[in-house]
Parts: sequence; structure tokens; C-alpha cells
Amino acid sequence: MKRLIGAVLALMMIFALCACSDSNDNTAVDIASVKAEIISELKMDGTMDIDSSRLLDLYGIEEAWIADSQCFVTMDGVFPDEVIMVRAADKSAVSKIEEKLEARLSEVKVQSQSYDPENYAIAQECEVITHGTVVALFLSPDHQVMEKIFETTPDVEITQG
Repeated sequence: MKRLIGAVLALMMIFALCACSDSNDNTAVDIASVKAEIISELKMDGTMDIDSSRLLDLYGIEEAWIADSQCFVTMDGVFPDEVIMVRAADKSAVSKIEEKLEARLSEVKVQSQSYDPENYAIAQECEVITHGTVVALFLSPDHQVMEKIFETTPDVEITQG
């Protein structure tokens, strides 16, 4: 009888731990809100959205890796803003997306190094950020403001259908 009770208690503990880990996986950065807040806070006009279907051509990110994305560019200034936020379809896609965005960041650094020290300094400060299954890159003179908005926007519940 004691063994049976011990086994039941052990199973209950395992289920409780599984439930706790699942609840953490159900929240994520609300990237649509982040995008709207960035555009509003920085008073950005003339943003051009980048659809998920274009991410392969532009960054090498395959559609199968993407659950959702919020990406845009501006054409203002010498260092145009480039905002890429991608929610990976699953955890295995996160590292693939990180790799592609790191490659894009390296490309921008190489390009700016050869013609503009000021833009090169800005590119040196930019980084790929991962929060759960969301991978983001903010290539912009305002990258610090964008990153702060990204990191402080409340998480949302993700419902799985």
C-alpha cells in the first residue's frame, strides 16, 4: 500500500512539473504590439512591410520556420531602419532563424565599414535578440529604443488550436 501511494505521489509530482513548464511555453512577445509601439514611439512614416513570404529572398528564412512575423523597412536617411521580428514555428527553427539574422547583421557591418564609419559604429551596436521562440533584429540608429520596446512589451497568451 505504501508503494502504491508513493508511486501515485511521484506521478502527481511529474504531472505538476509538466504543467508548469507548459504554461511558460504559452506566453510570447506580442510582436504586432511591438511593431505598432516602435512606429508610434519613433514617429515613423513611410514604413514598408515585409511579408513572411519575402523573408526567404531577403534573409534566407524559410516559410516553414515561421509561425508569425512582423517586419518592415524605412528608406529614410543613410542608415535605413530594418526591423525583423520572427516567431519561429517551433524551437528547432529558432536557431536557424538566429543564424540567418546573424548573417544579415554581419553583411550590414561589412557594407557599412567600407563607406561610413558612423553607420559602422551603429551596426556594431546592433544584435540579434531571442525571447522564447521570437527572434528579432533591429538595424537602426534607434535600435536601443526598439530593443527596449521589444523587451518591455507585455507577453501574450498563445492559444494552441
